[in-house]
Amino acid sequence: MLPRNSIGKYDLLTIFTHKTVFDKIVKVLSLDFQNKVDYVAAPEAIGWILGTAIAKELGVGFIGVRKGDKLPYAKEEIISTHFTDYSGQDKSFEISKSSIVRNKRVLIVDDWIETGSQMKALIALLEKLDCSIIGLATIGIDINEVTQKWIDSSFVAYIGSNI
Repeated sequence: MLPRNSIGKYDLLTIFTHKTVFDKIVKVLSLDFQNKVDYVAAPEAIGWILGTAIAKELGVGFIGVRKGDKLPYAKEEIISTHFTDYSGQDKSFEISKSSIVRNKRVLIVDDWIETGSQMKALIALLEKLDCSIIGLATIGIDINEVTQKWIDSSFVAYIGSNI
């Protein structure tokens, strides 16, 4: 059972302390993407832990996507996208233009998908770079209209779900 706190969130960081469990999660989430992607992209912070491990498993590079206003560059040096997250807050993601990878096949990874708004924003951001999004990988996913479409089309690989 995943540790759930009083506000209905899961603390997935604790599963990364168990090497065997962490290794199994990485292997399972990587299975469908062997030899199909050039990069793995993930948002900070927990996404980076899982994303870099999956990139290593797949033998590909990693694209770290930053939360808004975190990059040390002028606005004209940044590509960004804005979205409303699961809690209704306006947020953004950014990538530095100096680290751009264009026209590549990308797998997007995060620890949990709730409403799908973060993933949709990450897809939009990477599509601005003419990247092809091959799929999504996550430990947990909440089932809703958006995520159900991804599941039905096999666009997302996941370990468990909330209904």
